[in-house]
Amino acid sequence: MSMVKTICKAGVGAAAAVLGAGALVYECALNTKINRFFIRMFDKRAVPETGESAQADPVADARSWFDEHKGEDTVITTPATGRIHAYIIPAEGPSHKWAVLCHGYNSEPKSTGVFAEHYHNLGYNCISPSMRGWGNDETSYCTMGWHDKDLCMAWIDYITLLDPAAEIVLHGYSMGAGRIMLATGEALPPQVKAAVADCGFTSCWEQYADVIKHYAKLPAFPLLHAVNAVSILRGNFDIRKNVPLDAVKRSVTPTVFLHGTADDFVSPAMMDRLYEACAAPKAKQAIEGGVHARAVYKDPALYWKTVDEFLKDKITA
Repeated sequence: MSMVKTICKAGVGAAAAVLGAGALVYECALNTKINRFFIRMFDKRAVPETGESAQADPVADARSWFDEHKGEDTVITTPATGRIHAYIIPAEGPSHKWAVLCHGYNSEPKSTGVFAEHYHNLGYNCISPSMRGWGNDETSYCTMGWHDKDLCMAWIDYITLLDPAAEIVLHGYSMGAGRIMLATGEALPPQVKAAVADCGFTSCWEQYADVIKHYAKLPAFPLLHAVNAVSILRGNFDIRKNVPLDAVKRSVTPTVFLHGTADDFVSPAMMDRLYEACAAPKAKQAIEGGVHARAVYKDPALYWKTVDEFLKDKITA
């Protein structure tokens, strides 16, 4: 009997240790107030691409453009989302064209400046929301796009109330691409005409397992199961349910997928799987040599040629 008790105690102790490790990883990955340090610790990617310099930095230029044009923070409140924040950059003249621009993980609205500038130059009104836990958002935990899809739909409702004749494009990169793909799996109003998904992941579970293995050098099992248990217990989200791949299977929103071939964070192969699964009218484009979330800077001519040609018969405003 003593041996049975010893084994049981050891099992309970091991389970507690795994759950404790899961809680630590959960806080490091999803508590946006503390995770930047840990992201920098494990993220080995160089920030600038080869050839960029402090004197010619298109990323910094795009962010500066956004800061110059963003205006005041706009706040709305809905029963589903509570208080949510976004920057709105109106078109220069009257326009029914709208672009909802969704930033990535460990980022903020100004990182969508490169997209906002392009759409603004084409006469679009641009909205760049703060995703859960990031930017001006008032919550502390990231949901990897899961609850953000509700924010996306709230801003779509805001646009359609403001402009019933609106024609809306959803454009997101990385986690923001996950957000818009999840949204396209929902019943969206007819004003949503198209979506642009840049370096999005197929599922949060698959992406987390890959990151844990390749960046943290830890086994996904049982650690990821413990992280998910903590997330559910904390009332955040179930990682297993966050599956953009399933959402695009239900989508009726025309979607163009883009991905850099040198992306070592979200596998470029995920773009092909998302494209194949998508039930809506679709297109895809690999950007040769583009690293994660930087394909638009690597080959802007090809990137925007792909997007603009896809949208030209979707947006008529």
